[in-house]
Order: sequence, then C-alpha cells, then structure tokens
Amino acid sequence: MKESCIIFGGAGFIGSHIAEDLLKNGIRVAVFDKLNASKKNIAHILNEIDFIEGDFNNQVDISKALKGKDHVVHLVSSTVPATSNQNTFYDVESNLISSLHLFEKCAEYRTKRVIFISSGGTVYGNPLKLPVSEKHPTDPTSSYGIIKLTIEKYLHLYKVLKGLDYKILRFANPYGERQNPLLTQGLIAHLLYKIKRDETLEVWGDGKVIRDYFYIKDGARSVYRAIKDNSSNRIYNISSAQGLSINQILGRFRNVLKLDFEVKYLPGRKFDVKANVLDNRLAAKYLKWKPEYSFNEGLKNTWRFYLDNE
Repeated sequence: MKESCIIFGGAGFIGSHIAEDLLKNGIRVAVFDKLNASKKNIAHILNEIDFIEGDFNNQVDISKALKGKDHVVHLVSSTVPATSNQNTFYDVESNLISSLHLFEKCAEYRTKRVIFISSGGTVYGNPLKLPVSEKHPTDPTSSYGIIKLTIEKYLHLYKVLKGLDYKILRFANPYGERQNPLLTQGLIAHLLYKIKRDETLEVWGDGKVIRDYFYIKDGARSVYRAIKDNSSNRIYNISSAQGLSINQILGRFRNVLKLDFEVKYLPGRKFDVKANVLDNRLAAKYLKWKPEYSFNEGLKNTWRFYLDNE
C-alpha cells in the first residue's frame, strides 16, 4: 500500500506545490485547511487528493484528520514576520499552542514522521557571518521567528519524551506560481503584481536588503527527500545559497523580463535583517537536494503565471 501524507495548510502557495510533488512520487496526499478555504491553488489536483476542511485550533478536527496518515507536513501559520510583533499573544495562541496539540496527537497515533516547514529567513536573526549554516546561533528579531524556533524546540522535546520522529526544513524565501501577491510576505509576487497593474513599486529602505530566494518547485522537492531521509540530521536549510538585493531583483525585472516601472523608496523597517543567505550544503549532502532552477528561469515562469492569471 502507498504511504500517505497529510499537509496541514496544504491549500496555500507552498502546500499546493508540495502536494503536487508528493503525488508525483507516489504518496497518497490529504490536504487539511480551514473551513471555506479557497481551493484555487489545488483545483488541478482535487481529484487526486483527499481534501479535509477543519479548524487547526480544534483538537477534534486535528485528531480526525490524522487517522491513518503515515506522515505529516506542518505548514500552518496565522501570522507573517512583518505584523507578528503587533500581537504576540495571538501568535502564541494560534500557532504555538495549536502546534503542540498537533504533536500530541501525532505521538498518540504513532505518526511515522513530522516535517515542519520552518523559517530560515527569521529564526537566525541578524547573521554573524554568511552564508548561515544550521549551526549558526538563533536570535530571531520577530515574534514570527521566535514562534517558529519554539515549535522546532518542542518537536525535539516530543522526540525525547514520546519518540516522535521529525525533520525541520528551514525555508529561505520561496517564490513562484500561485504565491498570493496581496500578502506582505512574498516580495517577488507582490512586486510583479503591481507591475502588471502599472502601479508604482514601493520598497522599504534603500533596496540593499539581501535575501536568499529559491523557486518553489525546488523547495517542494525537499519534503519528499526529508520523508525518505535516514540520516540523524534533524534540521536542514532549504535555499538557493545565493543572495540578491531588492535592487538586483528590480534589475532582473528590467533585464530578464524586459519590464518598465517606477520605484518609490520608503523609510527602512527596524525588524528587517540586512542580509540573509543560507548555507544549503547539508541538504545537498544528506537529502541529495539542490536547486535545479536558476533564478531567471523561476522568474520567467512566475511572470508568465501572473500574466495568465488574475
């Protein structure tokens, strides 16, 4: 019988690509998402998956969804880095507590492995050196990063106390088709959407902030590799290992996509880390994973998607 996997938060941008990739690798896929969640991202695979509506904060819903599933991918997050500091209590209540309920049920049902999609862009804080390896100190500057890191720590605790197996994938900055351009998280999608609408681009700071961007189809492949990983490693950076500033990305828009647009620079934000580039050599060695798409290839695919879809 095929192995099964349930993706909590699977109807979103990242989850939809993970579901696609797992299906290609012969995994039976279930997607759990909130009541009345949009199925637009997974419409093309709805006939191939089980779709479960429920409340991630409801233990009964989680319990029902978990039954009979071999693996769990945890993607749920109710906050984003830019706004998480505005209501830290909500961040804890909606993300941390619910995650603990999930892990408790996973241990009870003897889930084979939990794959937690963490945030390589926020858990490390301001890097002491680049690229940032998995052994780098973790000093998040946002509630979002603190909660992601705390969930990681609790996964380790559940491994020690109850034998719950897990792998943590610290994603850098994914971009690609189906990313919601209206959210504050997802710079490339947001900027391309505004260009399509002939709007002036607004950039926080001087445009010199550097991030590590990877194409989502590459990132999705890492989940299956993590499910199959037999090494003792628990944490992997998933990244391109190449830094690009916002200004450099704007240059790619002009030179690769041949786009024309206006840019307005706004005052910088205190919580923005100046530079973050992740070292992905551990994933390359043990997961046998590395990016297959160049930034320009992924960028062209992304722009083509937004041209074809509203």
